[in-house]
Amino acid sequence: MPDNLTEWVQSWDCAFKSTATSDFVVGQVWARDGANRYLVDQVRRRMTFTETLQAVREMSEAYPQANRKLIEDKANGSAVIDTLRREIAGMIPIQPHGGKEARAQAVSAAVESGNVYLPRRARWVMDFIEECAAFPNAAHDDQVDAMTQALIRYKKNDRKSLIEQLGYDSPGDLPYIVVM
Repeated sequence: MPDNLTEWVQSWDCAFKSTATSDFVVGQVWARDGANRYLVDQVRRRMTFTETLQAVREMSEAYPQANRKLIEDKANGSAVIDTLRREIAGMIPIQPHGGKEARAQAVSAAVESGNVYLPRRARWVMDFIEECAAFPNAAHDDQVDAMTQALIRYKKNDRKSLIEQLGYDSPGDLPYIVVM
């Protein structure tokens, strides 16, 4: 991975229970270098609420540069945010818009153009690739949800950067409309 990675974020897709048939809790660490996005690390397992809290704590300690923690404000995510927001800075509730397939479509250009990188030797990378390849027909989509949440955040930041590059503070200051 490049040495100059910026905009480190954690992205969390939480679940309610830790049973053999429940969804997985997925926490990912992402960073970027220009247009390139790097999945740096990931945790994926069935967790109780308490185990989820501990996983967020551990990832926050391991990656202090990931100062934004994007947490889907559904399932246990709302409770995770509420419980940890006074302990860990940067807890950002995310309200997903559109369906899972629409969100995946929204970030597919970054993946298709070769701007998304995975750690070759990570023990979980093949499971991640298989889930993405089988989406939306896979048994689970938790890794895809965490990924799209992070990549959509970067996409929004790209739009902000364009506005700033034009010399304006916000979209409302533009003398014209930027269509993206």
